[in-house]
Amino acid sequence: MSVCKRAPAAILRAFTPRRCLRPTRPLHLSLPTIGLATGLLAGLTVPDPSDAAPPHTSHPGPHHHAAPHASQSAAADHAAAAARRAVAQAHAAQQALIARQQLQARDLAARTAARDAARAQARQDAARAAALSEATVDATTQLQQTEQQTADLSDRVATLRAEQAQLRAELSRDSAAVTPMLPLAARLARYPADTLLAAPVPPDRAIAGLLVIQGLSAQLEQRANAIRTRRAILAKLDSDLAAKGTQLAALQQKQAAQRDSVARAAEAARQAQQRSNSAATQAARRVEDATRKASSLQDAVNRIEALEKAAEDQLEQAAQAAIRAHRADEAAAARARAAAIAQGPGPGLTTPPPGTPAGRRAPVPGTIVTAWGATTEAGPASGITYAPPSAATVRAPCAGQIDFAGAFRSYGQMVILNCGRHYRFVLAGLGALAVSTGQALAHGAPLGRMPDWSGQGARPTLFVQLRHGGGAVDPAPFL
Repeated sequence: MSVCKRAPAAILRAFTPRRCLRPTRPLHLSLPTIGLATGLLAGLTVPDPSDAAPPHTSHPGPHHHAAPHASQSAAADHAAAAARRAVAQAHAAQQALIARQQLQARDLAARTAARDAARAQARQDAARAAALSEATVDATTQLQQTEQQTADLSDRVATLRAEQAQLRAELSRDSAAVTPMLPLAARLARYPADTLLAAPVPPDRAIAGLLVIQGLSAQLEQRANAIRTRRAILAKLDSDLAAKGTQLAALQQKQAAQRDSVARAAEAARQAQQRSNSAATQAARRVEDATRKASSLQDAVNRIEALEKAAEDQLEQAAQAAIRAHRADEAAAARARAAAIAQGPGPGLTTPPPGTPAGRRAPVPGTIVTAWGATTEAGPASGITYAPPSAATVRAPCAGQIDFAGAFRSYGQMVILNCGRHYRFVLAGLGALAVSTGQALAHGAPLGRMPDWSGQGARPTLFVQLRHGGGAVDPAPFL
């Protein structure tokens, strides 16, 4: 049976104005379109053919039978037009929905690509910063050796000057003692007999006077020899000081050139790291902010450890959620990131090879003024305190990443260096920094330099503390 025989006349006129639809050509409409069209058509009021007037009923005039038929046709045409508009609107809405979905998909793909590109750029920046940091190690090592030589030579020059001052003081004292006897000695040398016989004294006293003069002559000779010896030593000291001064000036000039080169390389490494806008950099900023709010060194490190623990827990929860959702790849990635956080950005710490002189890997040249565990006013020392030369370069005592770099409480400029495996070096008392938070560093790379010191006032010191987790440990075996 055809559709024409089953459908009311009004519906047939709405959808098939020219010919009937046959079952062999079904109407292809989407489900939303069919639903809207069906709802609209169901609301139409189509007259029942059984209610129409009998075909042979007499009419009072020639147009009495055509009026109801025309009204029905107009209503059907109106309903058909409304149905077509509804179908068109539904189709347009469907197309708009598809377009929005495609736009959202493209936007998501673009965001994902941008995120992946940012992460890749961050990895490249970190790798370049690490490479630049590695390139500064040799130059920084040479600079530190020059600084140590300069400091040693300065100490030698200071010692020579002290000896020079002492010799001059002794010469002045000897000269003052000999000066009153010089006229008598000169007269005896020229007129010995007249000098001895000038005074009318008994022979025995004259002989005694002669013996006294003989003793004074020997004493004067000894003092004269001592004066000549000291003058010779003083002349050599003056010559040594002149040579040492020339050598010191050359070392200071070399040190200045090396310092400028290291500073440029360190700044290049820092700029390379700062160009990264990755999530790792944002996490580093959160660590820095938490550290600035700390009340002590121990509190600062504890806050950093707490942030790491929270990140590990969050990633573990994400891994568990991915496992429950049967997303093994996401779970593995989350656990890998958690393991990376637990491992840390560095390899941890290793003791120097056997035979390495103690303190060879110290972060700064100079002498130790307070050793680990030494008695202080605050109790046993929890780190090592160095007295370095003026403006000495401070090097990284391990490879890793900067957790914090900046002024902290009363410690001056401070650096917290994450060595990995929950080992962190804290270095406080610097005058200027060459690194920034989040920067990756090689072992021996420059961290900054000490304040200038002219020898007047309190000497600047560098405090070096090593922490494992939340507790301080002896850093000496790793330096």
